[in-house]
Amino acid sequence: MISLVVLLVAVFSVEAKHLVYRDCNSSPNKIAHVTSAHLNPFPVVVPGDLTGDIVVQAPRLVEGNHYKLDVHIQKHALFWITVPCISNVGSCSYNLCDLLGPNTTECAPQLKSQNLPCHCPFQPGTYTLQPATFKVPEMSGIWSWLASGDYRVDAKITDTNTGEEVACYHVEVSATQPPCSGFLCNIFG
Repeated sequence: MISLVVLLVAVFSVEAKHLVYRDCNSSPNKIAHVTSAHLNPFPVVVPGDLTGDIVVQAPRLVEGNHYKLDVHIQKHALFWITVPCISNVGSCSYNLCDLLGPNTTECAPQLKSQNLPCHCPFQPGTYTLQPATFKVPEMSGIWSWLASGDYRVDAKITDTNTGEEVACYHVEVSATQPPCSGFLCNIFG
């Protein structure tokens, strides 16, 4: 769970100067609405420290196994390329409460220290993450090509009992690697 949060935060557009996000759901039955969100630094530096804050309104109780989360991540190369689902990370589908259920890994310390829930059920209310710093790990192996670039992410939650889309966000973000330093950088850049 924590690695999914870090990946979604670190790998979420097109030369934006700030985090771009938009609610793409108009349902009166939505289960979440982001009223504000910020990331610093922007673009996100991978690896590095990322400070973020968010305010989410949850107008309805979220419980049970009938919410499906579909995440579609694209990276810009010469054109937009879908990031495949590998080891449950990337453009994947999840059962929301299985992903955030009581048997998942420990809450991120940044959430725990602010008494924010990270497991289903979620009670109706307003959830505020005050500015908190997360470590964005170095991406190696197959994931190294994700360490920099422009990304767009579409995340949709569907109530599988009714087929209704109850949450949807489109997010755009840029990631970069730390500036090069040292002798070899003077030679090779």
